[in-house]
Amino acid sequence: MDEIISKAVAIFRVSRFAEDDELYRSFIRAGIEDQVAIRLVEFLPMAYCRLILAASGAQFPNVFRRVLADGTSEERLLSSEPLWGAVVAFAERESERGVSAENLLAIAARSAEFDAANKLLKRGAKLENLIFGPTLKGI
Repeated sequence: MDEIISKAVAIFRVSRFAEDDELYRSFIRAGIEDQVAIRLVEFLPMAYCRLILAASGAQFPNVFRRVLADGTSEERLLSSEPLWGAVVAFAERESERGVSAENLLAIAARSAEFDAANKLLKRGAKLENLIFGPTLKGI
C-alpha cells in the first residue's frame, strides 16, 4: 500500500492547483484502483492536516460523515476505512524522515479542516481552542 500512497503523494505535490477530480484522474492514469483513488483524494489531505496541526491543541474527531446514495449521511469511524490507518502512518513516517514543511503543507492545505482552521485564525481564533466536527465525505 505504501507504493500506491507514495504515487498519490507525488501527484498531489506536482498538482498543487488541480481540482479533486483532476487528481482522481491522475491517480487512475498512474494505475491506482478506482475506489482507492477516491479515498486517497479524500483522506490524504485530512491525514496531513492533522499531522501538521497535531501539536497545536486543535481537537479532531475520530469520525467522519459519509453521504449516502439517497442523499442522507451517516457517521463512521475513520478507523473503519481501510486506507485511513495507512495514510496516517505514511504521513507520520514522512514527517519523521524530515520531509519539508512545504511538502507536508502541499497536501494538508487541500483539507477542509485546514481551510477552516485558516479562516478561523484570520478571525482571531486560537488553534488550541478549536474543536472540529466530523468532515462530510461524498458517496
